[in-house]
Amino acid sequence: MTVSDCMGVEEHRNWGDVDYSALLNGQAFPPNFMWGVATASHQIEGGNANNWTRFEPTSKSGQESGIACDHWNRKEQDLDLIENLNVTHYRFSLEWSRIEPEMGVWNEEAIAWYCDLVDRLLERGIQPMITLHHFTNPLWWEDLGAFEKEENIIYWIRFSSKMFERLSDRVDWWCTLNEPAVYASMGYVLGEFPPGQRSFKKTRMVSVNLMRAHARCYRTLKSMENGARAQIGLVKNINLFDPYRRWNPLHRFQANLLDGMFNRCWIKGLKTGRFKPPSAVRSIAVEGLKGSSDFIGLNYYTHLLATPFMPTKVEIDPLIRPWEERTDFRYPMYAEGLKRAFEMVAQLNIPIIVTENGVADDDDDMRPEHIRRHLQITSEAIADGFDIKGFYHWSLMDNFEWAEGYEQCFGLYHVDFETQERTLRKSGELYASIAKAHRMPQVVILAGGLGTRLGEKTEHKPKSLIEVGGKPILTHILDWVRGQGCNRVLVLTGHHGEQFDGFAHAGLDLTFVQETEQLGTGGALWNARDHLEDEFILLWGDDYHPIDYAPLVQHHRNESSALTMTVTTEHEVMNLQFEDGRLLKYSKEDDAPREFNGYEAGTSVVSKSIVMAHGKEGAWSWEKTIYPALADQIHVHLDATKFWDMGTPERLQKLEMFFNETRR
Repeated sequence: MTVSDCMGVEEHRNWGDVDYSALLNGQAFPPNFMWGVATASHQIEGGNANNWTRFEPTSKSGQESGIACDHWNRKEQDLDLIENLNVTHYRFSLEWSRIEPEMGVWNEEAIAWYCDLVDRLLERGIQPMITLHHFTNPLWWEDLGAFEKEENIIYWIRFSSKMFERLSDRVDWWCTLNEPAVYASMGYVLGEFPPGQRSFKKTRMVSVNLMRAHARCYRTLKSMENGARAQIGLVKNINLFDPYRRWNPLHRFQANLLDGMFNRCWIKGLKTGRFKPPSAVRSIAVEGLKGSSDFIGLNYYTHLLATPFMPTKVEIDPLIRPWEERTDFRYPMYAEGLKRAFEMVAQLNIPIIVTENGVADDDDDMRPEHIRRHLQITSEAIADGFDIKGFYHWSLMDNFEWAEGYEQCFGLYHVDFETQERTLRKSGELYASIAKAHRMPQVVILAGGLGTRLGEKTEHKPKSLIEVGGKPILTHILDWVRGQGCNRVLVLTGHHGEQFDGFAHAGLDLTFVQETEQLGTGGALWNARDHLEDEFILLWGDDYHPIDYAPLVQHHRNESSALTMTVTTEHEVMNLQFEDGRLLKYSKEDDAPREFNGYEAGTSVVSKSIVMAHGKEGAWSWEKTIYPALADQIHVHLDATKFWDMGTPERLQKLEMFFNETRR
């Protein structure tokens, strides 16, 4: 059912007719999609002293955050929770009041805690996304007036710069402000957030200063070391407003007014550089605001039905359609609106990341369907051409829900706040299974080969450890692997595995498997069979092949293939014949038959079942055994990307030249 008028389209689906099978079989999202969960420091850490802890006794719930989820003391346990969800990314905020508890006084222990959190995430192959401001202020800054005064912005920029300096060498994703419209409206219109005031004049001032702060933060961080590489964006909550009676001009006027104040003015400001704050008559130019986001973070939860007599107290139940289901927060579950939210922010022409989406549902009877519906809408939007890079579920676990205290439970994990026990909900199992079905496969690197044609350099040293372009070729390979969205890597080190001792790579979960004797390429895979995942990308440790993995993996999954081989037709020699997308013949002999029309480019996607079906003890060759045995069953993925084999001194020199050129 859809209703269409000058306010747009309000779609309501019959969700009972929707086929969700693609969500579970890995066909709904691209393989390099960012799967994440999100939290905020004050809501989970416990033991904070900020504007919220001071406000909490007078808040609507009257509940105090206290130790919250005691995350500050349970970091390692909570990292396990994140990893068990099969996600590749984790969004969290830095608690400014811990880091700078007094003006100009930096708490190095707190900074070290966050540095350690980042390092531990990267060790597990989970990419951090940092939020620099998520509703909380140090008390000293709050007492200065916080965002009410433009001159205060410099203090937040100083904090943001300091943490960027400490973490940007290993954190690529940065959010400046979380939901500025919520901060302004809840703190200065509805009075539900600190400082608990009701003043349209202050709302306008705070809103302008929030946009100034974002623009200055973005420009400052971009000018710093690692700034060009970092992805920095604003996080905007989109709350849709629909007329309760769509035929009623007063209802339509109110919906349009609220949409303009809460959504359109902020998005237009980012796009044009001129910002008209809520209830203002004129827009003003904000220096540096235009083009001040590399991506837009989209938080989406629901829509609200507007009338001229809407309640201004959050605890009063909002209107809903007769067929809609209320969440524990009392607003309706309305997944269809996520598509409209995408359309709204897409006008910025930058990538979109769903930085929050979740539901208050203590019984977990609604959350599984909530997850399915919103991921279904997201996958359809991607298919329609929207540039959506990732999805972060709110939240990792139940936590302190601001003015609602502990009454609203958003977690994939239930938290018993008396015992601090965490329990995975059924919805968490569902989200983990969907993420696992879609994430990039494990990468397996055959890295133990010695080089007979490189002389003494590789007589006793694996070729993958030979330095080229200033670092081992294996490090170059892993740089590319991480950039492709892979986070789990199995390195097969041959019988010289001790030479890999101490080898590490930030952002990847590395596992090394050594052989007791030379086993060849096939024997190495059989030897590591207990470490292989059901699907993996197979690479050669002495080849550098910078192809886009996503189309290869998608091809493999679309064809339900057991083995998909990357093939190029632009090589000086040929070692295989393919036809109609299938491998017919393969040979490594010097004299290639005339009908040979392709060359194996060195990157394949493999199902573990092949290793288990054809593997054997002892030394054997993967290429000479598997390729002939499965010739007409192997799918071919054509890709002309140039690759380098460093097997000879001449090829090694060419690779050195390539890396030297790319570093300029």
